[in-house]
Amino acid sequence: MPVHFVLKRYLPEFGDMDLYEAIKTGKKTSEYRDATEYWAKRLLNERGLSHYNSIIGCRVWMFTQADLKHTEATFRVGYTKGPTLHATIRDIIWKPREEQFEIRIENVTET
Repeated sequence: MPVHFVLKRYLPEFGDMDLYEAIKTGKKTSEYRDATEYWAKRLLNERGLSHYNSIIGCRVWMFTQADLKHTEATFRVGYTKGPTLHATIRDIIWKPREEQFEIRIENVTET
């Protein structure tokens, strides 16, 4: 079962770039989410959550597939019934300084 990501079509910091198309074409290979307990529980299994809760003072931590709750992701613009992108989650990088998870993806296909 994949983890679902809802995208906005455009974000001001990306200018005119369509985020859905950027993921589809491979220009955007990472998705970012706030490193909150909500996202940690959605993205990480018990082993990953144990690492997440025990790491203090680390600048960057990489969660590999053994730490992930899901190895597949879907991306959709808003809450529509439009096309969906399916991708494999390669790994997740926790960046405490930025308070973000970087979800790195590959093998993107559209349905």
